[in-house]
Amino acid sequence: MKGIEKSFPGIHALRGVDLELFPGEVHVLLGENGAGKSTLMKVLAGVYQADSGGIEMEGRPVRPRSTLEARGLGVVMVMQEFNLIPDLSVAENLVLINRPEGRLSGLVNKKNMEAKARDILERLGINVAPGRVVRRLSVAEKQLVEIAKAAGLSARVLVLDEPTAALSEAEVGRLFRLIRDLKARGAAIVYISHRFEEIYEIGDRVTVLRDGERVGSHLIDSVGERELICEMAGRELADLYPRRRVAPGEEALAVRGISVGDEVKSVSFTLRRGEILGLGGLMGAGRTALAKAIIGAVFAREGEVSVFGRRAWFSSPRAALEAGVAYLTEDRKDEGLFLGKSLAWNLSISDLAGVVRRGIIDFQAEKERAREYIGKLRISPPDPDKAAGTFSGGGQQKILLARWLASGPGILILDEPTRGVDVGAKAEIYSIMDGFVGQGGAVLLISSDLPELLAMSDRIAVMREGAIQGELEFGRFDQERVVAMAAGVDPSSISD
Repeated sequence: MKGIEKSFPGIHALRGVDLELFPGEVHVLLGENGAGKSTLMKVLAGVYQADSGGIEMEGRPVRPRSTLEARGLGVVMVMQEFNLIPDLSVAENLVLINRPEGRLSGLVNKKNMEAKARDILERLGINVAPGRVVRRLSVAEKQLVEIAKAAGLSARVLVLDEPTAALSEAEVGRLFRLIRDLKARGAAIVYISHRFEEIYEIGDRVTVLRDGERVGSHLIDSVGERELICEMAGRELADLYPRRRVAPGEEALAVRGISVGDEVKSVSFTLRRGEILGLGGLMGAGRTALAKAIIGAVFAREGEVSVFGRRAWFSSPRAALEAGVAYLTEDRKDEGLFLGKSLAWNLSISDLAGVVRRGIIDFQAEKERAREYIGKLRISPPDPDKAAGTFSGGGQQKILLARWLASGPGILILDEPTRGVDVGAKAEIYSIMDGFVGQGGAVLLISSDLPELLAMSDRIAVMREGAIQGELEFGRFDQERVVAMAAGVDPSSISD
């Protein structure tokens, strides 16, 4: 890719970017949210067309005008935003709509289709039934199906945009084995991630983008983490985890014996003011189902909830919010944001009373509140009228977090709050969490990011197969203990 330029209304997304890929390498693409990484790769994958600049493959000029044309060239991209049809089955997404030539021939044989899908999934070590409807999959399961869909196309260039954001450690290991296999076969792989431990494990080279420009390119074993962070941010980054632990106060949330179908089995815990309780576990452990049961988004067949000492059985997330409990979903695209609506609209929708005057929405007050939270959370670009769906992944996450903070909750349930978020935005979100509990709030943090869970939590409860396997106090938890508990191993068997 040579001199790639791309602009959108009000945004110069790419400024003369060069990128070289070689067969049999993993090329890491780094940059803060909004740096242009996904835009550059969408030009390569035919989603966007460059305003100027060119692409060559093996010395031959190419210009893919659609994802179908790009696939014909051997370029496949697994996007951060899932590209699955939710009302079709896993098998239908893998086999029926995954044909490079873009057409079907003859009649559909469902049995053969599911057998082909099962073969793809088993080869990749993915435990998802081919007949399941995509809409009913978890975010992590959708991510695995997306990867399986791309792997089934025998790509010459495979682009993976934040592929591990929702995956457990075991699933990341399987993905890395697949990447190494594709690399050995001569594929060029572009790997976009904000997780530095992954970058150094799987990458060969790294290119850093900042504000739409290429600012550095290195062999991965010749550059340190701090140098990469400075190139990404254009500045020195302060401590990533700004956690100031305080003595916890009164009980904020008590959950007793909650059960949800076969997903959650008689779970109990307490959460106090000034405290972050981390909730760890593998994919399918029941953490998200538990959170949704607490706020009334799914039906719990038994159990009870108390909020600040009062029994509260919520009939809906709205009722939970009115009692001071806000839930930030792991799936910001489908369950969180109104992507076609403005930033200001998304912030006010959960608390219209704050911007209504005599029964009419005061749009000036709505924008003023949006600007307040744009400043507090450093949302970029700082435009309250800009549609939420046009912000970067980190920007969207900040908008969603701002919405719940603006509603004035006492308890935040954060489900994978930094999924797909760059290192600078992560530090800002962690600082917001720390400030929230420092002012007497309480946070239930659901995270698959072990460094995040260990650094930000005061206590960690680990779920396995719908039940809490055990709980660890600060000073007694480490990565090995958490992983052991998630796998069903007694943590006391691990030496200090």
